[in-house]
Amino acid sequence: MRLRLAVLLTGGVIALAACTPTKAAQQTPVPESTSATSTSTETSSSSAAPSSSAAPSSSATQTATNGPVKPPANTPAPAGSPGWKLTQANTGLAAQGLNCDSLPVYTGSGSPAAGTVISGKRIEQPLTLFAGNITIEKSCVRPTRAGETQPLITTNGPCGSNSCQVTGAPVTIRDSNIDGSKLSAKTIAGSCAFLGVGTLQRNYISGMGSGICFYNTGSSLSGLAEGNYVRGLRSEGESHNDGATVRDFPLDKNAGRTLTFRNNRIDCSTGNDTGALFIQTYGGDIDNVTVEGNLLEGGGYQLGLESGFGNTYGRNMKSINNRFTGTGWGAAYVSQKGATGKWAVWQDNFLHDPNAADGKGKPAGTP
Repeated sequence: MRLRLAVLLTGGVIALAACTPTKAAQQTPVPESTSATSTSTETSSSSAAPSSSAAPSSSATQTATNGPVKPPANTPAPAGSPGWKLTQANTGLAAQGLNCDSLPVYTGSGSPAAGTVISGKRIEQPLTLFAGNITIEKSCVRPTRAGETQPLITTNGPCGSNSCQVTGAPVTIRDSNIDGSKLSAKTIAGSCAFLGVGTLQRNYISGMGSGICFYNTGSSLSGLAEGNYVRGLRSEGESHNDGATVRDFPLDKNAGRTLTFRNNRIDCSTGNDTGALFIQTYGGDIDNVTVEGNLLEGGGYQLGLESGFGNTYGRNMKSINNRFTGTGWGAAYVSQKGATGKWAVWQDNFLHDPNAADGKGKPAGTP
């Protein structure tokens, strides 16, 4: 029987615990063949990179490089491009004409202060963005050392025996690379590129066990993953990997908060795949989630919706205009386990056909 994994918070990092899915266990997966600049409060002001390589302080959005800024070799995907239009060349640093090795090393704190903007840096340590009101842009987060299962970026704060504190202010990561390639598979197979709650836009994410993990999201902030390309994830031993996952998003204290996956390309092809986007109420109730304009690829089920663990998903779950490769166990499944509904909206979802208009192959049946 194939086991699906729940993410646990342990001392500020994640550990993986097995939990048995109802429907997923009925089938056998098909094997996959592919698989700063800163504000005045930023602590790196006293330990910044040498002035010859630092970004000019007059503009937080100027990009720091080790030489003259060259015109972009690639162009960003046009605004609003669906996930099936994304490539490595038009997301992340490549779309800005940059690469990780061209950027000066960030020498600031791994736990930057509120108000920090890090722009145009190569960050060789994991980041804890618990202070909130932090922006990472046009940068490469590529740690050279990390603890086993430690996320590359997290918004979680200090952890107790059962939970971690949640950031109280927004975090944004955009036009950047998040790269686990400098870490061993054993170290990274149980790690997320991003763990917590925040806004991730137009990033290229690769080389770790799982990609975007909205878990320990708290009760007030909204979340957004838009225009990201997740691929090249890595497994080790009995790891189970998600391209993206949601494990809690309750509305009990803020009924208006929303969580949106829009226009991403998410490929989970490690051989140990839970799926491209796995939504499971392991950590709490989940509602107000919209999945729209994404290309979901790889093994497992490419879109899973599971209720359980004494929690449930709500009545405002939407899947609109997505594309699925249909590999692995198939496009999508639902496990209700006490939930009174399924997808509130399941509309214009198709298997992906790259030769068809707008990528529309056969309709993806309602799960």
